[in-house]
Amino acid sequence: MLVTALSLPGTPVTAAPVADRTSAVSTPGSVVAPKRAEPYRPARGVTFNSAVGGRAAQRTIIDKILRTIDATPTGQEIRILSWNFLSRNGTDALLRAQKRGVRVRLLMDNVNNVEIENGAFRRLRAGLFIGNKGRRYERFSWARTCQGSCRGLGGQAHAKFFMFSKVGKTPRVVIQGSANLTEAATFNQWNDVYTHVRNQDVWDFYSTAFQQSATDKRVARRFLSTTSATFRLIQFPLVGGRDPVYQLLREVRCKGATNTANGITRIRIAPDVIRNDRGMRLARQVRDLWNRGCDVKIGYTILGVDIGRFLRAPGGRGPVPLRHLVQDLDGDGEFDNYFHLKAMSIVGNVGGKRSGHAVLNGSANWSGAAARSDENVGIYRNERDALAYEKHIDFWYSWFGSSSARTSPYASMRSTGGVAEPGALVFGTGADAVYEDGTPYSLTGIDPFAKHVD
Repeated sequence: MLVTALSLPGTPVTAAPVADRTSAVSTPGSVVAPKRAEPYRPARGVTFNSAVGGRAAQRTIIDKILRTIDATPTGQEIRILSWNFLSRNGTDALLRAQKRGVRVRLLMDNVNNVEIENGAFRRLRAGLFIGNKGRRYERFSWARTCQGSCRGLGGQAHAKFFMFSKVGKTPRVVIQGSANLTEAATFNQWNDVYTHVRNQDVWDFYSTAFQQSATDKRVARRFLSTTSATFRLIQFPLVGGRDPVYQLLREVRCKGATNTANGITRIRIAPDVIRNDRGMRLARQVRDLWNRGCDVKIGYTILGVDIGRFLRAPGGRGPVPLRHLVQDLDGDGEFDNYFHLKAMSIVGNVGGKRSGHAVLNGSANWSGAAARSDENVGIYRNERDALAYEKHIDFWYSWFGSSSARTSPYASMRSTGGVAEPGALVFGTGADAVYEDGTPYSLTGIDPFAKHVD
C-alpha cells in the first residue's frame, strides 16, 4: 500500500468485520453459526470509501453493508441488486441472515457468473437453496442472475441497491450508489453510497424496481421516477423518460449565485465513464456551461476519443479542466485503482434558486450503455450532501494532480522523441485505447483498463 495515512473526506468508519482477502472458504452446506442481529441504527446520507489510505478507508462502504445485513432481525427481508456479487464475507453474512430467519433475495448480471469463476455467488446460491428446506414457499430465499438488463432489452443489470425491511429498530433502509458488493469495489475503487431510512415512498419505489427485475423480462414502463421535496429517484433503462443528467445540467445558471464567494456556480463531475453519443451530448452541455463562466472540474476514468478532444479543444474559455483519476502502481500499463463514482455536485444558481444545491449519484455512467441498462440514479437537493460531494471530488481531483498519487508514467505522461508530455490523456479501452493524437496507448498489447469493472 502506497499510502498508510491520509486526511480523507468522508464518513467515519465503524468496527470492521474480517476482510474478504483473509476469510476462509466454505462449502455450500457449511454455514457459519447465525449471528444475532446487532443493535445498530444506520445513518442516513452519503458514505464514501477510498482505494488508498489503509483498511478502514477502503472498507467504509462494505463494512456498512455487512453490518446492516448482520443487524437485520428474524422475520425481515433483504433484497439486493448488484451488477456483480463477489464477496466471501457477503456470502457468509447473507447465509447467516437466512439461518436466523431473514428472507434473502439477490440479483446479479449473468456475465459475472459466466465469464468469471464466481465462487462467492455460487456458494450463496447453493447455500440459500439448502437453507430453504422446511420453510414456507413465500419465505424462500434465492440468488439469481439476469441476462443483460433485467427490465429491458440488451444492456446490463448494472444497478447497485440494497434493501432491508428493518435494521435493528429502523424500518425500510435502502442503500444505493456506485458500489457493487465485491472486493474490487473495496480495494481498487473509489465509490459512494447514499442511505435512506424510514421512507415508505423510497421503499415502494425500489420494491417495484426489484420485483420487476426478478422476472428478468422486459416491462412496458422501463423508466421509473419518484420525487419528494428534497430528492428524486430514477431507475433506468432510459426508455420513455428524459435524461435526468441533461435535465439537471440545463437547470444551471453560471452567474448570480448567492452561496458562493464570487457569485459563480461550481460544478464538480466524476462520472467514471463518458463516451458514445449520450456522453457527447452531456459533454457539449458541460462545455457550454464552462464557456458561460461556470467553475467546472471533471475527473474521469474512461473517456471517449471524440469527447476528450472536444473537451480539450481551444476556443471559448479554453479546455475544460480534466483529470484522469487512475493509478498504475507497478508500471505494467494496467490501471490498478480508479474512481468509480458516477457523481456530480452543483453549488450555486441551479433549479431556479440562486443559493441552490444539487447532487447526482448512482450507478449510471455518462454513456449509451447506461441508457439501455438497469441503473439507479439519485438527485438530492440539500446543502449538506452537495458540499460533501464537492469536498470529496475536490480533494481527490487535487490529490491525483499531486505527487502523493504516485501514478506510473504510463498514466500521467507519454514520451515523444525523448520529450515527456505531462498530462497526456488516454482515451478508449482495450485495443482501442489511444493517446489524444491517435497514437496507440500500448505497443505491447497491454490493456490499461483490464482491471476496470462496472
